[in-house]
Amino acid sequence: MRFILFFVLISSAAFSQRVITGKIIDKESSTPLSGVLIRDTKSENWAMSEKEGNFEIKIPYYENVELNFSLLGKMESTITLKNNENYITVFLEDNTLRLKEVVVTANKERQYSELTLGKNAINNVQAFSLDDVLKQLPGQTTANFELNSFKNIVFRTASSLTATKAFGTSFVLNDIPISNNENMQALNPNASTIAGSDYGVPGKTFNNPDVGVDLREISTNTIEDIKVIQGIPSAKYGDLTSGLVLITTKVGNSPYRVSASLRDATSELNLTKGVKFNSNNAMNFGINYLDSNADPRDNLLDFQRVNGSLSWQVKNNSSKIKNTISASFRSTLDNAKYDPDDITASVVKNEKKGFSISDNFMWKPNHLWIDGININSGFSYDRQFSRKDKWANTSATAASNTSEEGIHEAYILPSQYTSISTVEGIPISTFVSLETTKVISNKANWVHSFVFGLSGRSSSNKGEGRKSGVAGLINFYTLDTGGETKLGYRDYDFNKTKTEIQISAYLEDRIYKKFEDHRILNVDLGIRYDNQSGYVSLQPRINSSLSLNKTFRIRGGLGMSSKAPSLNQVYTGDRYIDRLIGDGIYTYPGVYQKAWIQTIITSGDNLNLKPSKSYRTEAGIDINLPFASVNFTGYYNKLFDGFSYQKLPVYKVLPKPVVTVIGSEIPTYEINGTEKFYYFTNSIANSTTSEDTGAEAIINFKKIKALNLDVSMNASYVRSKDFSDVKQYITSTNLSSIERYGVFNPRPDIQDNMTMSFNFSYHIPSVGLLIGLRSEHVLYKNSNSLTNNYPIGYLDNELVYHEIPKQDQTDLQKYGHLIQTNKETDYKMQNMLHNFHLRVSKDFLNGFSVSLYATNFLNVKPYYYDEKNIKTLSDVANFSFGTRLNYEF
Repeated sequence: MRFILFFVLISSAAFSQRVITGKIIDKESSTPLSGVLIRDTKSENWAMSEKEGNFEIKIPYYENVELNFSLLGKMESTITLKNNENYITVFLEDNTLRLKEVVVTANKERQYSELTLGKNAINNVQAFSLDDVLKQLPGQTTANFELNSFKNIVFRTASSLTATKAFGTSFVLNDIPISNNENMQALNPNASTIAGSDYGVPGKTFNNPDVGVDLREISTNTIEDIKVIQGIPSAKYGDLTSGLVLITTKVGNSPYRVSASLRDATSELNLTKGVKFNSNNAMNFGINYLDSNADPRDNLLDFQRVNGSLSWQVKNNSSKIKNTISASFRSTLDNAKYDPDDITASVVKNEKKGFSISDNFMWKPNHLWIDGININSGFSYDRQFSRKDKWANTSATAASNTSEEGIHEAYILPSQYTSISTVEGIPISTFVSLETTKVISNKANWVHSFVFGLSGRSSSNKGEGRKSGVAGLINFYTLDTGGETKLGYRDYDFNKTKTEIQISAYLEDRIYKKFEDHRILNVDLGIRYDNQSGYVSLQPRINSSLSLNKTFRIRGGLGMSSKAPSLNQVYTGDRYIDRLIGDGIYTYPGVYQKAWIQTIITSGDNLNLKPSKSYRTEAGIDINLPFASVNFTGYYNKLFDGFSYQKLPVYKVLPKPVVTVIGSEIPTYEINGTEKFYYFTNSIANSTTSEDTGAEAIINFKKIKALNLDVSMNASYVRSKDFSDVKQYITSTNLSSIERYGVFNPRPDIQDNMTMSFNFSYHIPSVGLLIGLRSEHVLYKNSNSLTNNYPIGYLDNELVYHEIPKQDQTDLQKYGHLIQTNKETDYKMQNMLHNFHLRVSKDFLNGFSVSLYATNFLNVKPYYYDEKNIKTLSDVANFSFGTRLNYEF
């Protein structure tokens, strides 16, 4: 902060501005283009072209200017103007395969490590969702094609904590965050497994609370570009710890675009259209339908998606004000239907319907000291319903739905019945931000672009909540043996939860300075203030780069960020421990069936849960060679105070029931003193730490013009270490000993892997033909879970901790009833894995285009021998073929 103020104070502000004018023309039709967004890449200053294609943009510094021109359906153009150039004519081309240059890979932009995927890179894979597109990034690999389980993503990690880290990946659509904080679709939020795994089928989970945004819900039909920041994000962005994905759509005139895609048992239809009412008004709409069966032979497991969007953009005559209102609706359905060949299989339905409304307002005031004011706001509303039916065929079982502690008469369930559990949620999120910008330069040509912003967001859930009681619905969780104890489930109204509020402020100074000999310095200095439901943090962030000459540029950055816990992690409801007393269910045929359940209640909400935090650093070098551009990046990231599940031993002194049975008389019970009842209670704590250390390389070779061939490659190596602060408590095998539980240090997990990918694109612009070959190679993969079999201490019968001396921890005679025999697990991939994907696309002059895609088109099936010497197929994407047809009119 002092550094920023220092620059302001010493700067002799030059308020005179350089005015650049020009005209933008459609290259194909030679007609002027209005509504083109012109952006100064150094200061983020902007302007829009008017009716006749003319524009005027004021630049508050006298250096070479880099202007970016973008319009829906046109190829973006970035042009550099020297000091003496104040007028320019720009020609924009249609973004088709008939362009001279088509970039189908992630492109590193600006001065740092962010990657941008443009429209052609999005189309480089048959993208049924955003997940398919992001698999092209370094460190990612293509998995088997299926849409019947939620999809999330993490960057720069080999960690086994995929769920925890994916929750920290932020997605922002047109400056509005896509939130999953209010998703509570879980029956048991405190379980050690994925919270939403209650609703799904074996190997496939439908729900995604606490594990990030479900990328299946985001279709790509209206997306123009995607920017991925795996390193240090701008101070503008918060509520993240793992990475940032910025999604941009555009509004403008465009023809009707109809497309149909087919792959295996998945089909998709898209329709988009842009209408330009006049030079100041434009509207776009799009609709998407997708249906995906897990098996082409039946529809027992099906995923359906319907999305629609409408955007209206208006600007004033002077192009100083631009406002875009967007509305969208969405509907998804995971449906595991009744299988007549397996009556024991669960019938599961997971449905989500909702809408979003957002507004993006941009204003360049003429008579204020500031250069620009941006106001963004958004509102999102969904209705979620999850239901699971399972047929049961068991001996007599008992259940309870009491919400009071004590001994209660149990419900005796029939031997055959269908159990039902449901969750109904209404997640609601809001977001609003105000941002001001000001650019100042001095006589030494230092350029400071200041950005100050305030933002607020809220997350709430107003659904009826969890229902799995025996009143009306037959309980899925039952008891059948005397003394058996289980974690019971009760109805829980989500209206009992509080609204999560986040208030933020940020200040950033984007510094630019050009020295002699082509040396250019860029520094983004920022600090962010976050108040996340009462937990306050200050997060400094810095990105920097220095071009040493035309060939070499070095860069580096570091920063901190935080991620608030979800409502599902904080508000879990009380824990109900149900215990069947006596000998269980007492039965006298034709006379009675009787049972009692003793219920113990433990407070459940994790109200002390704090935001998780992340510390991220990176350093890199960019080399611009005559034959290629090369980018190397090394990084170290640390997640701490991460969310993890813990089991803690507790006990309660309970009345001791004794059941009396006399012949055919209905049994009774009486209390005979008290007893200590020991049990484990589950909770969520800030106890996870994970470190990722790695390196990435991206090489884009110059086009081989004689062969019309573009070649690029990327490589990634990462080593992850996960460990926890939560002690492990294991029950003694000798219950008569004074050592009730052994206490063990947690075991760290270490994983590392190395991947590489090549992309070959053969492109003939004159005929609109593109043939692409993409290869993926997993060169190395290793995981190691260390063991800790010796206790560091124990809990006695009063649960008081006693430390065990180091020399006694391995003493079998003293502590053999506590010592464990777990084996260290060490996995090393035996052989490198390779996969090859093919794309053939053809643009016709009559508006038709067709693309053919094949995953693992060589049908590679690598095998290895597991620890039992059994020949096993490696985990690579199977052969899959698809096609996409497009028509514009």
